[in-house]
Amino acid sequence: MEEDIKIPLGQGKFAYGTLRTKSISSLIIFVHGFTGHKNEHIFFNGARFFEKHNLASFRFDLYAEAKDARKLNDSTLTLHAKDLDTVVDYFKKRYAKIFVAGHSFGGITVLLSQKQAFNKAILWDPSPNPKEITGKARYLKEIDKYYLNEWGVATTIGKEMFEQNNSLNTHKLFKNFHVPIKIIAAGNGILVDSGKKYFENANKPKSFAIVNNATHCFDEDGTEEKLFQETYDWIK
Repeated sequence: MEEDIKIPLGQGKFAYGTLRTKSISSLIIFVHGFTGHKNEHIFFNGARFFEKHNLASFRFDLYAEAKDARKLNDSTLTLHAKDLDTVVDYFKKRYAKIFVAGHSFGGITVLLSQKQAFNKAILWDPSPNPKEITGKARYLKEIDKYYLNEWGVATTIGKEMFEQNNSLNTHKLFKNFHVPIKIIAAGNGILVDSGKKYFENANKPKSFAIVNNATHCFDEDGTEEKLFQETYDWIK
């Protein structure tokens, strides 16, 4: 069973998400990547996989079309992390254990968490350097935003996100990240080496795995199931 939930973030903003199977004592929270959303197949199908393994799940949008939701061009990765902390706090009284899985840019969001109030973290093919993506954006003076056109998707981001991403050293974030962490790389993607570097920099306890034949979004037949199993092996 699924329940739509609207979580207050402060200043009139809300996070919209979907809770699946609220009667279980452990929860996994999914964090999407740049220009992503809560119903990407790895989150939608992941919710069903983990339900079968006695975990509730919550998938939510960091930004959405609702008037009182955040918008991408007014967001930053540190704001995403703050919102993640708020979401975790919302569920703390309901669940004995909370796990967080971040995909791509969502992995950086997890690393930027200030409270780190979850039991374990999993980074799914995490982005190593946000500048490599948003650094390609072009400033448009007439709207005071940066315009980016990648993967056939055109979007805008604000100055604050552009500047933060250009200066952020994600590998240094591990110095102050003290939650047990597993990094899972897509074997046919381009982030395997950076995933290994993440693992080297991470504090213990930690784990590393590669899903063979997978690309960044784990679209290939059978790869998302391997991703879910590697995740479950870490948190069970």
